[in-house]
Amino acid sequence: MVRAVKPESLSIVMAAFNEVDALPACVARNLDFLRTRVNGGELIIVDDGSTDGTGALIDALAAAEPGVTALHLDRNSGMGAALRRGFAQARFDWVTIMPADGQIDPFELETFFEVADRADLVTSLYSNRQYSLGRKVLSYGLRVLTAVVVGTRARTEGIYLVRRAVLETLGASSSSFLLNLEIPIRAKRGGHRVDTVYMRVHERTAGHSKATSTRRVLQTFQELFKLRIRMERERLERLTRGGT
Repeated sequence: MVRAVKPESLSIVMAAFNEVDALPACVARNLDFLRTRVNGGELIIVDDGSTDGTGALIDALAAAEPGVTALHLDRNSGMGAALRRGFAQARFDWVTIMPADGQIDPFELETFFEVADRADLVTSLYSNRQYSLGRKVLSYGLRVLTAVVVGTRARTEGIYLVRRAVLETLGASSSSFLLNLEIPIRAKRGGHRVDTVYMRVHERTAGHSKATSTRRVLQTFQELFKLRIRMERERLERLTRGGT
């Protein structure tokens, strides 16, 4: 039997861009998880400059549902920017992310909490996703580039669970999807305990994916090289201060 999540321990952060059709069912499922498995916690939804009514919808959900916080970015700034806005608002011991399209069932988090006692960050790999050839090439290319450019592999595909106290020390700053790779990279380099679990992913409930648009892909690759420059600058600053 899976043990229950510790009460009042979890902040779920959800970035939403033009997900007005998928959000109601997705939010209901996440609130169900919080109320039945966490007995506390919060759901933070960040509107990433949507143009389809998503912003008004999350405001209405926040007004109607205790434990839901609605945040807004003035323009579409990328998944990482939206998540970082939500992370800054998080209040509980553990922080996780959830897509706004319903592809990940929040009850998958029970598997994460089974190993959380021995980890500061729990990443995930999909056990059932079948990728198209184009998506496989893109994912493989990003993994290779990450290892070559940054020097550390990030063993992650899906959501992650991270201690808020650790997240606040990592200094992650990517604005694109790359944030979800930067966090485990920085955690590993910082000597934090990282574990990985397998989880299932589902078909999105409505709308369409924005993750593989040309603009998103180019932004992610550009930020990867910027991350390398930032991390090298940080390393030199530590050496200047006499650190390691």
